[in-house]
Order: sequence, then C-alpha cells, then structure tokens
Amino acid sequence: MMRPKDLRQGSGTKTFLDAMHGGKVHLARFILDALDGRIINSKTENSRTPLMHAVCLQDPGTRAKFTRLLLEKGADVNCQDEDGRTALSHACEMGHLDVVKLLVQFNADPDITDSWGNSALMYAAFSGQSQVLEFLVRAFKRLGLRLDRTNNAGHSAIEVASFFGHSQCVQILNFPCRRSVATDDPLVDASTTQEGECRLPRRLPRQSHTSSGVTHAHTHTHTHTHTHTHTHTHTHTHTHINLMIFK
Repeated sequence: MMRPKDLRQGSGTKTFLDAMHGGKVHLARFILDALDGRIINSKTENSRTPLMHAVCLQDPGTRAKFTRLLLEKGADVNCQDEDGRTALSHACEMGHLDVVKLLVQFNADPDITDSWGNSALMYAAFSGQSQVLEFLVRAFKRLGLRLDRTNNAGHSAIEVASFFGHSQCVQILNFPCRRSVATDDPLVDASTTQEGECRLPRRLPRQSHTSSGVTHAHTHTHTHTHTHTHTHTHTHTHTHINLMIFK
C-alpha cells in the first residue's frame, strides 16, 4: 500500500501520470494531496505539465475528470512547454471541446502563441476542429481576440484553414458571429442568441507573464532534408505546425 512518505516529487510526478493514464482518479488525488500539490505544475518530457497530459487523454470521461481535478487544485492554466504551447493549444489541435471549455472557465488565454507564433486558434484551424474554433470565436472575438493575427511565417488562422481545405473553419472565421456549424451541444449553441448575436465572457484573460516563454524560439523544426540533384525538403508534423506554409 502506498504511503505519503514513499513519494518524492520526481517519483510522485511519474506515479501521478501513471494513475492518470490508468484512469485512477482517487489515487491521483491522493498523490497530489500527499505532496501538497508540489507536482501540480511539474514538467516532464518536452516540459509538459500534468495538465497538458490530461487534456490529451483519449477517453472523454477520464480527460474531463483529470483536467478538472488539476485545475481545481491550482494548475497553471497558461503554463507553456518548451515550444511555447499551452494546454489550450494542445486541446484545440486535438478537438477536445469538453476540456477547451474547462480551460476557458479557468481563464485560459487564447492569445498566447508558441515559438512559431501559432495561437490556439491557429491550431484549431490547422487540424480542422470547427466546433472548437467556433467556440473560441464566439467566446472571445468581441473581447479583443484578433482573427487576422499572423504567425511568424505571416499566415493567419483563416489562411491556415484554407490551405488545409477546412471549409467550415474558413466560414466560421469569415463570419464569426453567425452560426455556421451545427454543434448539437447546448453549451456551444447557447453562446448565440436567436438574432445571431454572440454572448461573451466579461473579459479576455491575460496571463501575468504575457507568454514570455514564446520568445525563446527554437531553431529545430523537425524538418528532414534530402539532397539529390536538387534540394528537396520533406516535413511531417502533428504536434507542431511546421509545414512549409508556416515557416
């Protein structure tokens, strides 16, 4: 039987993540309490926090439980990994609308950009997550979320969506206060009145350190270059937007 004295911060983080991936909420809560929350923002590979791991879980029920647990225990909702990405950025790319809503409730900042200048909005556009994109637009547009903001390569979210052929995302970004996607989700649909007006939060959250981690742009781009009679660059990506259009 595990006792509090058996846990140290390093081993505690691993044990917590093991419990999370096993769906053991009670064990995970015990670990957090035993370590007085010291591992709540601890970083693992790629400087990812437990919250970032939680929002990426595949099972919706487990994902929501652990995301809420960590947020209620005081996890830094706007913490960034080594590439400048936040939990919101990861959740938006994966289309996990349930935890996107939770993160927004706990003041996640959609304006934070990663090392390549890509925001959560751009990741949603990149992966064609139209419901997530619509939720973000309806929640934050009139509070100052810039839909025309560009990344380091000079591309906006609508250009990203258009390049990858995500027509619904393009439509949402072109007409941000019109219902363009049937969500079948009352929480999302409730963000719009019968007249098509957007119901919005009272303010756009801003993290106190204003995404300082974004400025440490890394030189690696996960690009593999093969030289034959001419230079040919082949890139593959999932977790970073590093295709040629984004460089």
